[in-house]
Amino acid sequence: MPHPSPLTAFHLIVAPRRHVAAFYDLDVGEQRHVWDVVGVLRERIAATIPVEGFDVGFRDGDQGDPAAHVEVHLVPRPKGARPQLPDGIEWVDLDS
Repeated sequence: MPHPSPLTAFHLIVAPRRHVAAFYDLDVGEQRHVWDVVGVLRERIAATIPVEGFDVGFRDGDQGDPAAHVEVHLVPRPKGARPQLPDGIEWVDLDS
């Protein structure tokens, strides 16, 4: 789904169907499915706009909060720009 306050155009959130607080609470198949979705979205975005790369952020929910839910951010990096990535999210540069 689109991020409500995007860092760049096409900043998306991928969330698993099963409600869990942390990414590693998902089983291996669910983790793989999230990565597969991220891969498809990367291809579609890169075919739509010029990008230098992508950052992926993992945000686990508060373990003590029963409503907490893991989310994965996919942030395209437009050519010549590097968005300021917020703290509190574990970021991975997919292109380094």
